[in-house]
Amino acid sequence: MKIPLLQKPNSSPIFTGRKAVLERLGKIFVHRADSRLISRRSCLLWGMGGIGKTQICLKFTEEMSDR
Repeated sequence: MKIPLLQKPNSSPIFTGRKAVLERLGKIFVHRADSRLISRRSCLLWGMGGIGKTQICLKFTEEMSDR
């Protein structure tokens, strides 16, 4: 029996900006050669509803999916 691949939703095609937030997330989640290997990391995005928290997460996962 084949297990279907999970598909993630894409970020909005009109998503722009938030480069500083995306760069900071990259520093948190991307393994650096000079740091200890940590198998799991987490980060909390918080703020008022409608400010783009979900879109930031979707954009970040799109950018990191090739790594």
